Amino acid sequence: MTHPFFIRPAHLDDRDGVDQLLTRSYPDLLPQDYDATVLEAALPLITTAQTALLTSGTYFVAECVETDEIVGAGGWTDFSPVRGIGDARQGHVRHVATRSDWLRRGVAKALIDVTLASAGAHGMSRLSCMSTHTARRFYQAMGFAERGEVELTLAPGVHFPAVQMQMALEGC
Repeated sequence: MTHPFFIRPAHLDDRDGVDQLLTRSYPDLLPQDYDATVLEAALPLITTAQTALLTSGTYFVAECVETDEIVGAGGWTDFSPVRGIGDARQGHVRHVATRSDWLRRGVAKALIDVTLASAGAHGMSRLSCMSTHTARRFYQAMGFAERGEVELTLAPGVHFPAVQMQMALEGC
C-alpha cells in the first residue's frame, strides 16, 4: 500500500512546520479529554517544536507527498522528558502528533513503527511514553501497556494529566 505521505528524520529547518502541526493538532484533539482551564495553561507550552528533538536524529516527520506539508511528527530519545536517572536501554517516545484532518490514514502508526525500529536499532530494550488521555487507546493498540496516571509539570503551576505507558521491544 502506498501512503500519501513519507517519513523522514526531522531537522532544525522543520521547526515552523512542526509548530504549525502541533498548533493545529492539539487544540482540535485534546478538548474531548481535557478541561478548558488545563488546556489554556498547557497549550502554549506543548505546541512548540523542541530544538533537542528536531536535532536528535531520532525524531521524525510525516510529510504529505503532494504538498510537502508536515502532517505528523514523533520519535524517541534516550533521555527522559521528566528527568531523573533511568535504565540505559530505555527510550522515551516523544511529542507524537498527527494533524486532525489526517487522522486514521496511518500517519501515527507509521511514525510509531519507525520509532520502534529506530529505538531497537539503537539498542533500546523498551520504550516508555507519557500519553495524553486522548492518545491512550492508540498507544494500547500499538502494544504499549499502562503503568499509571501521572501529572506532568510543564512549568511552575502548570500541571497536565497524562498516562505513563511502556512497551518491551521484541528481540531485546
